[in-house]
Amino acid sequence: MLKQFSLAIWLCVLALSQSACAATGTQPWKQQEVGRYAFKKWAGGDITVEYIVPKGANADTPIMIVVPGARRNADAYRDQWLTLAGQHNFIVLALGCSLQVCEDEYQYNLGGIVTPLGGPRPESVQFYSVPEKVFYDFTERFGSAQKTFALYGHSAGGGFVHTYMLARPYAPVSRAVAANPAFFTFPDTDSPYPFGLANSPYQAKDVDSWLKKPMTIILGDQDLGSRTKAISNSPAANKQGRNVYARGLAFYAYAMNTAVERNIEHAWQLEVVRGVGHSSGKIVPYAYKYLLGNAESKAKE
Repeated sequence: MLKQFSLAIWLCVLALSQSACAATGTQPWKQQEVGRYAFKKWAGGDITVEYIVPKGANADTPIMIVVPGARRNADAYRDQWLTLAGQHNFIVLALGCSLQVCEDEYQYNLGGIVTPLGGPRPESVQFYSVPEKVFYDFTERFGSAQKTFALYGHSAGGGFVHTYMLARPYAPVSRAVAANPAFFTFPDTDSPYPFGLANSPYQAKDVDSWLKKPMTIILGDQDLGSRTKAISNSPAANKQGRNVYARGLAFYAYAMNTAVERNIEHAWQLEVVRGVGHSSGKIVPYAYKYLLGNAESKAKE
């Protein structure tokens, strides 16, 4: 009888431990506030999500999705937000898409909406589809009540963010910051894609919606070096400007003129950060105020 009782207790302990392991496997943030997990729910390939989930996070904690630059170093981009996330209590999910999965600027900076030869890609394998998939997966597993996310990207990630706001007009993005994009897609329906919108899936009506999105372009005024990737350093890219700073100013000016010509009440903003070059880490403190600067006060309303 005693042996049977002991066996029953052991089986109960085993079942409880297995449940706990399963829970931490699906919710790794319960074990550590900073870490990573594999995301396998995208048809385009496996990615990693580098997360910060502060100890005090709950269902009402704001969520930010971060898109890294060309090096795809999502862990470093996550860590740039560590201090602010701890101080202001928000969740960070940085997307890690390797060069084997997001192999070129068409798939990464430009979201994979077309192939390098201009052919359409199915929506299911477009990198543009990943932020929403990661967001909804996380909110379900975490028990979050958040309906929107803030979106930040720098360099190649900034290229992704500014075109994501065009490609995904109904995405649940509260506010977006595109910092130091390597090159820009202008709201110009006459210039060929990806530097304009001619021969692309986008039309003039999409420009109207794009300009109404809450997006901020942040540029470092010392981002004066040349780019090295194929599209970013092409003759067409260099026509936008010989460096990222010049390209960004030209892009924003063109967009503002377009808003006036089309009588659009735009929601875009521009900030130039003095003395900063192509550095996401130095841009992050400036980006925060545009993304979540008043999120805490809104949560209390």
